[in-house]
Amino acid sequence: MPNKERLVAYLKNVSQTRFVSARELAEVLGVTDRTIRNYVKAINTGPSPLIEANRDGYRILLQNEQTQVTDSVEESIDSRRFYILRRMFKNTERGIDALDMADTLYVSDASIRADLAALRKLAGKYDLVIRQQQGRFILEGKSRNKRRLMVQLMRSTNQGDTGFEVDIQKFLDEIPLEEVIKIVTRTFEKFQLKPNSYFLQNFILHLAIAIGRAKEEFAKWQTNQEHVETGNVVQEINHCLAERFGIELLQEDSQELQLLCDGEFRHTDVELLEFVEPQVLKSLKRALAEIKEVYLLDFNDQAFKKRLLLHVQNLYIRSKQQKFSRNLSLLEIKVKYPVLFDMAIYLCSILSNDLKVTISDDEIAFLALHIGSFVDDQRKAETKIRAVIVTPRYNSNEERIKSRIKKELGEEVIIEAVVQDLLDLDLSIQPNLIIFTQMVSEKKWDFFSQAKTVTIKEFITTKDLNLIRRKVEEIKQEKYKTFLEVLLPQLIEEAFYQEVTERVNKADIFEMIAEGFLKKQFVPENFEEKLIERERLSATSFPSGVAVPHAIKYVSYRTGIFVIHSRECIEWEGVDVNLVIALSVDQDDSEDFNKIFPRMIELLAEEVNVAYLNKSENRKDFIKRLIHLMTSNGYYTE
Repeated sequence: MPNKERLVAYLKNVSQTRFVSARELAEVLGVTDRTIRNYVKAINTGPSPLIEANRDGYRILLQNEQTQVTDSVEESIDSRRFYILRRMFKNTERGIDALDMADTLYVSDASIRADLAALRKLAGKYDLVIRQQQGRFILEGKSRNKRRLMVQLMRSTNQGDTGFEVDIQKFLDEIPLEEVIKIVTRTFEKFQLKPNSYFLQNFILHLAIAIGRAKEEFAKWQTNQEHVETGNVVQEINHCLAERFGIELLQEDSQELQLLCDGEFRHTDVELLEFVEPQVLKSLKRALAEIKEVYLLDFNDQAFKKRLLLHVQNLYIRSKQQKFSRNLSLLEIKVKYPVLFDMAIYLCSILSNDLKVTISDDEIAFLALHIGSFVDDQRKAETKIRAVIVTPRYNSNEERIKSRIKKELGEEVIIEAVVQDLLDLDLSIQPNLIIFTQMVSEKKWDFFSQAKTVTIKEFITTKDLNLIRRKVEEIKQEKYKTFLEVLLPQLIEEAFYQEVTERVNKADIFEMIAEGFLKKQFVPENFEEKLIERERLSATSFPSGVAVPHAIKYVSYRTGIFVIHSRECIEWEGVDVNLVIALSVDQDDSEDFNKIFPRMIELLAEEVNVAYLNKSENRKDFIKRLIHLMTSNGYYTE
């Protein structure tokens, strides 16, 4: 738990009959008396102070004892549960002791058990079990499912398509992020550089941090003349910022931005290794190994490690010089991305101990966004097509082919390997696409039977790129179809497909939907009221003859689709409806559900499609027809 939450929890436990001194609190939290005073001041900010202070120390205000006045106390519950889960991840065999957890987190045994009950429900969604054995609680299940749970926890606070842009804007204050992005993209275009989306996002994050520091320091920037191309890129960006906003970047930030560009566009680590101190490299390697063990996530991407290393090196320099970055949106980042923030704290605790420096909360917040940017990109990378190139190696021709494909199709394709023969390929690599050149014979071995193949010229042309692009689209379309074939039968259970022959009205339908979902414990008791509440805002029927009732907000425990096929027309706010498709959506499943919902609504708006679905003879036939419609015209979703 973050220290402010630990302070509040400790006071709630021990300050019932006495004031607690700043010295006692400082010893408990491992900080100074002055830091305790700052924590109390921050917690008491707002209309209703939570902590009472006098010369004897501090205690929770009695009138606020039963209410959680500040957002930070609310958030401590989520932080606490994540801390418990992380401890169970790490102690896979011994598990955790509830009483030890209560003592560590300064809460009651009952609170920990309530947290474990909530975590048990969450774990069940990923085929994991929290089992009690001799007073200890153990998380059991496959490592793959534990990783899935961790990734979902990290994504659950994702703010949609905007990603981290909202947070980056806060760093810039009055400077519009859109203007900064325009300056960067125009500069890259001017120098004929084509960055991929992750590098661009990461570069802009670093630039936003640099602008924030420049606004505080008002220091002059000096150009490093050794690297003409990328030096000019950064110099051009700096010139545009100075001209447009009166901002000049600090020299060390410009150097970091330049090294980022060198690493991306020159593909060399020489300058990076000269810039990074050995102890920083050693500590970060150890920290990432620890992160992998504790959080079950592998940050083994070379580009990410390179950029993170640069960031940590500069963080180390700033920490030694006590030039701490000021992050005005620190609290928001901590609240919006609790898992990322927890991971950044863990990372910084190792770096701080190894490098003998103090790392501020603001720097931790920056690191949280740095990690989050990578996780967000990994999410996008999951949709990319894994490709292998099979071509002879001579005169670096294989590098030219790889470079051209990466440049033109890098947003859609990941080149996993370049080999001379498929027999040379590591069997752990399972490509979706195998790209042969005309210099080799096209072979497909049994263990690559699922992969598509395409043959191109050894000197790759635009026509070859179009051939690859068409194969990529074929693969994506097949992946989407497979996704639907797995997911839709799970969502539309046997009990959720109903044929109705007698005449019914909308109220009967709502009752049928609510009862059906309730029997399977998909929704709360008041789900029928939630359906009616949504219907009052606007009818969920379509002129095409279908209705799609659902709740306004995420209120369901599990995700499902309830289909009612009525032989008699149902009058639905002036529309005759024969098909009802009701939705129960658990927020944790929103990412998968959003891959089908927009497409489904698009199709259901057309009368001919509804008529096609109405011809279904049973549940299996309905699902088959729905998949056929959703994948028609080569449709797929990213």
